[in-house]
Amino acid sequence: MTAVDESIVGSVLALCTQTPGARRGAGPMSWRSELRRLKRSGFSRVDLLDNWLPFANLTASEVDDLGSILVDLGLAAPCLGTSRRSLIDPEFGEENLEYTLKILEVAHRLGLRRVGVGFHPALVDAQRQSAQFWEHAGRADDRTEENWDVAARRVAVVCDAAAELEIDLNIELYEDSLLCTSEDVARLMAAVDRPNFGVNPDLGNLVRSVTPLRESWLGTLRGCLPHMTYWHLKNYTRSTLAPGGPFAVAPTALGDGTIDYRLAVTEALAAGYSGPMVVEHYGGDALWMQERSAEYLRRLVDELRNDEREEQ
Repeated sequence: MTAVDESIVGSVLALCTQTPGARRGAGPMSWRSELRRLKRSGFSRVDLLDNWLPFANLTASEVDDLGSILVDLGLAAPCLGTSRRSLIDPEFGEENLEYTLKILEVAHRLGLRRVGVGFHPALVDAQRQSAQFWEHAGRADDRTEENWDVAARRVAVVCDAAAELEIDLNIELYEDSLLCTSEDVARLMAAVDRPNFGVNPDLGNLVRSVTPLRESWLGTLRGCLPHMTYWHLKNYTRSTLAPGGPFAVAPTALGDGTIDYRLAVTEALAAGYSGPMVVEHYGGDALWMQERSAEYLRRLVDELRNDEREEQ
């Protein structure tokens, strides 16, 4: 296996065809079958997310079963991530903090060294009722000084608990959240000020927003590069139907959308990024689209590294 193959990670998003609770009820043989599909698609590493399995609710035995399955299939998991468990949710923030601390314990039991979080809000009714949740604007975070203080304090609590388990924490950018621009990233990084804290610049989350963008995707990426420790990659086409919106957004393979990943990956590698690159996709045959995007990424990274060697 090459270094390029080891850096590219498949996402369980492509396997999310039922609720996490239903998947848990289906049992370990079902988990094995789904993860085997990911392995057969060419992935040796898998990004675990709690919208695939309700990790915080699993028994120790169930966690051990999952760990054994990963080993048996030859799949490594670089990170365990949470979704829509925002630490600054105005109603459930404290509850989500306790949930995230449980996720750290599960990650530790699985032998993982990274946990991912984000300020993803719970879906509003219009998003839940839509074929694709991003077709409607979600709840935007309160950007008051008080909410920034809450964000920094709670993220620091998670970082400190993670450090005791030798786990690094990364936080994902999300549209219309408190963390959606390079300025937001710089502010939160300075406020939290923990050595095991980094950023996951999921540019696709931002580009798909049905509200006007606060910053160009390239500007956001460049501001994140000094703090980048994990990376979700997905792409969308984004068309402006009228000045100020509405915007038409549709998911694509990595090489086909609005984000120029040749430029993005070039800049990330030049800045020294060497961490995981997780290919994601929503809609259609998501597993096939992840496989297609992974092949694009393998060829691109291999080409860029060959160019670098030839210039030395």
